[in-house]
Amino acid sequence: MLTASEARVELEAARAAFRGDMSKAGAADVWARFTGRIGVVLSGGGARGAYEAGALLAFQDAALPTHVIAATSIGGINAASFVAHSNTRVGNAERLIENWHALTPGLLGIEWTRYGWMLVGLIACSAGVGNLVAYLATLLGIEVHLHSPAAAWTALALGGASLLLFYPQLPYLHFVLRRWLDRDDWDLDPARLRASIVANVLVAGFVLVIVFSLHLHTTFSTLLVRSPLVVLGALVALAILRLWQRRAGGAARLSRMWERLLRIPLTPGLFKNFERARYLRAEIPAPPIAASPIRLVITATDIKAGRPRYFTNAAPEALAADPGVDQEFVSHEVVQAHDLLPAVVAASALPIAFEPLWVDGHLLADGAIVGSQPIRPALRLGADVLFIVLLNPPRTAAPAKANSFVDVGIRALDILIHQNLRVDLQTAQEVNDLCESTARQLGLPAEAITISIGRRRFRYVRTFTIRPTGPLRAGILDFGNRATGEMLLQGYRDAADQIREFLAYAPQAQFGGPRRVLGMALAGEAG
Repeated sequence: MLTASEARVELEAARAAFRGDMSKAGAADVWARFTGRIGVVLSGGGARGAYEAGALLAFQDAALPTHVIAATSIGGINAASFVAHSNTRVGNAERLIENWHALTPGLLGIEWTRYGWMLVGLIACSAGVGNLVAYLATLLGIEVHLHSPAAAWTALALGGASLLLFYPQLPYLHFVLRRWLDRDDWDLDPARLRASIVANVLVAGFVLVIVFSLHLHTTFSTLLVRSPLVVLGALVALAILRLWQRRAGGAARLSRMWERLLRIPLTPGLFKNFERARYLRAEIPAPPIAASPIRLVITATDIKAGRPRYFTNAAPEALAADPGVDQEFVSHEVVQAHDLLPAVVAASALPIAFEPLWVDGHLLADGAIVGSQPIRPALRLGADVLFIVLLNPPRTAAPAKANSFVDVGIRALDILIHQNLRVDLQTAQEVNDLCESTARQLGLPAEAITISIGRRRFRYVRTFTIRPTGPLRAGILDFGNRATGEMLLQGYRDAADQIREFLAYAPQAQFGGPRRVLGMALAGEAG
């Protein structure tokens, strides 16, 4: 792995070489003659978004005009910065690159000390309740003395820590014993059983130390000597009450009570949005986004409606006047945002990690929930060429760690993103294959074909995929990772390769002319 300084040096060398290549090849003249509309698609992936920032820097150095940028999640943040720091169709990624180098989890509000303070509050509450109970007990004639206070309090601390750390392992021993007594067949997990035995022994040992340290003075002992039948009757009544509770669903009610209690300190996300919103507001100026000639579309998820919500920086009438735009999409699905920053914050609110955000009366979260790749809005806004920046390698999945429910939830979302991506790319490829085969039969270029199937129209779109060859060295929440510089460099190099391919393709592309619309019947409608 490269150090941060080594990655910076290599990135500057790669930039100098790439700018030289573009100048020698006359890229500026090629871009000026190209008649199609160029779109960029940025996906979600958290801290791996540094790769996207490197790719955007390559677009800047190539002076490649961008007509449409469609983005979601971390891609929305990258895209907004790219657009905000330029007033032309060539974006600027300089500030974005510096921000990625300086980024830390704290700047985005990823702060775990909140949960430490919650634990302190729990301890304080428990100590207060415990001492109050002890005081009330003395009023009833019950007094507790410790033979060895130091041993008792040490045992209590260690027992509590053991219960906190090993609770997931504790029930397995009881489960095994119950299955053994019932003579049930099941697959025993020896490693888990050993861990459960050790956990139970630890907790039981500390409990025994506490019990043997106690010396109880109570009127109960006197009552037991003088009126044993009263005590026996009370114990029988308690046993009957317990049995009735078990048969009447008392355990379920107790579970629901604990559920309500434990939900009190929990929120819809581990972290709040205000630190992240403040940071993005400071680094991404909103007015230049609204004034930019680049059409920026941010995809968020409407939590209640369960569908995407598209925010753009352009007025509907301006979008409608662009060539190749789907008028119905512009009229019914796109929302103009004069201040796009709240939408950017909401669209990057990764589930579990960040709370959803209310924007214009809608509760919004990460756009990756309903569609990892915002390819659809880029196509609906008339993009003829798409540079699709992906954060997963073609076949190798990122290593999964599942040490907590947070890891499991975030990994599940990552899998969803990757699966949605595969479907989107496969659909785009199938459309292109259909257009190419039809064009060959008619002796026309694929760029001149539009296929109408039912109420949908499909056209040829040339795609260039920018993606790493292997897993990126960062998890979704690993902002400030040591591999950030390396990911920036890798994204730059991979994007530069695809831009070179586009440079070779652009002179022969035949976008911008009239398209021939061919109607095809839906399956089951023929004849």
